[in-house]
Formats: sequence, C-alpha cells, structure tokens
Amino acid sequence: MKLSMRAAGARQVETCGNMKIELGTPAAAYALADYLKRCGCTVDFVSEQVVDVELPTRFQSPRDAVIEMQAYLRVWGAMHPEHQVKSVEAA
Repeated sequence: MKLSMRAAGARQVETCGNMKIELGTPAAAYALADYLKRCGCTVDFVSEQVVDVELPTRFQSPRDAVIEMQAYLRVWGAMHPEHQVKSVEAA
C-alpha cells in the first residue's frame, strides 16, 4: 500500500512496514528521532539526515501503520515548522 500527500511544502510518500525518512538537516533528523522514540517507535540513523523507523507492534494492519505514521509526521511538522521532511519510503 502506498499513499502520497503534501504537507507544509514537503513531499511525503507513506508506505507500510519499516520506513526511511529523509530530512533537510541533521538537527531535523535528531528532533524527529527523539519525537518518534517518545511515540514508541524504534529509530536508527542511516545517515545524518536519514532515519529508519519501525512502528510499534500494536498496529493491526498496514493501513493502520500508514495512518499512524501520517499522524506522527503531521504533529511533528506542526511542532517544528522550521524543519521539513524531504521524503519517506519503504525501508
């Protein structure tokens, strides 16, 4: 399953399962990683600006995971309008 959306000028492609998220700066990547960890996600750095995210196992379906990640990114984007998510893709 793949969904696309536009939010705060950033192109985001949501996919189910583990996700790689590219951000504009290392500071943005660290801020998002911290937020997602507090949301119960497992986060590993692929590079200074790319994080690999595994959602909590509580999700019942891939569709639920997509909806949850969209929500996390919208909230984080509202809290950090100075940062942009460049892309999100299947890991």
